[in-house]
Amino acid sequence: MISPDHQNTHHQTSDVANEISILDILRFLKGAYKTMLVFGILGLVVAIAYLVITPNRFEAVTQIQMAQTSGVNNINNNNNNNNNLNYLGVNVEEPALLISRLGSPSSFSAGAIVACGEQAQSNPALAMVQTIKLTPIKGVSNLVELKTVGSTQEAASICAQAIFELIKTSQAQIVAPFIEEAQTRLAEDSIRLDQAKALVAKADKSGAVMGAATYLSTRDEIKLLSDQIALLQDVILFSQSHVTRLVSPIYASDSPVAPKKRVALLAGLLGGLLLGLLISFGQLIFARLKSLFGSIS
Repeated sequence: MISPDHQNTHHQTSDVANEISILDILRFLKGAYKTMLVFGILGLVVAIAYLVITPNRFEAVTQIQMAQTSGVNNINNNNNNNNNLNYLGVNVEEPALLISRLGSPSSFSAGAIVACGEQAQSNPALAMVQTIKLTPIKGVSNLVELKTVGSTQEAASICAQAIFELIKTSQAQIVAPFIEEAQTRLAEDSIRLDQAKALVAKADKSGAVMGAATYLSTRDEIKLLSDQIALLQDVILFSQSHVTRLVSPIYASDSPVAPKKRVALLAGLLGGLLLGLLISFGQLIFARLKSLFGSIS
C-alpha cells in the first residue's frame, strides 16, 4: 500500500517535471526568437521578390447564353401541327457538353490562341485549357459563366471575346444542318403549295368539274402545306434569332487576381518563421547529442 507521503512526493515531482518542461519551452523560444525573426524577414524578402518578378494577371468575366432551336420533334413529319414547336427553345449544346468540349486542347482555333496570348507557350492549346474557365450557372439551364485571364485588363477582355466568338461559331456550325434541312423542306413545300393552288384556281376559272374526292384532297393538301410552311418558317426564324449571345457585357476588374499579395506575404512570413524554428530546434538537438556523447566519452 502506497503511503500518503509517497503520493504527495510523486505529485510534487510531476508538478516539477511539468514546470521544467514549460520552462524549457520558454527558454528554447527565448533562444530561438532571433533565428526565427531573421528567417521570418528572409521569408518576407523572398515573398516580395516573388511578387515583383511574377507578372500580374487580370480576370475578365461574362455570361454566355447557348444557341437554341425551336425543338421541332421531326420537321419531315407530314402530320405536323403547331404543338410540335417548342417556343421555349432547346439548347443546341448543353452547358455541360460545352464545358467538356472546351476542356480538350483540340477545340481551340489558332485565332483564339493568339487572342489569348498563348501562342508563345510550348503547348499553346493546352495552355488555353488552363487559361479559361467555364462553369454552369446554378438554376439556369442555358447559361455558362466564362472567366479568362490576361496580363492586362484589355488582354483578358480580348481573350474572353475571342472565346465567345469561338463558341458562337461552333454552335452555329452545329445548328447549320438543321436550318438547311428546314430551308430545303420549305422550298419543296412552297413548290407543292403553288402547284396545288394553281390546280384549284385553274379548275375554278375554267369551270371544269373536279371529282369531289380530288377536290377535297387538294384543298386538304393546301391547308396541310400552308401549316407546314408556317411551321418551317418559325423554325428557321427561331434558330436565326436565338443564336449564341452574351447575357452580360465582358467585365474586367482593375485589380489583378494573381499573384495574391496578402497570401504570398503571409506564406513567406510563416514559412520563414517555421524554418527558423526548425533550425533552432535542430541546433538544440545537436547540442544535446554532442553534450551526451561528450559526457559518455
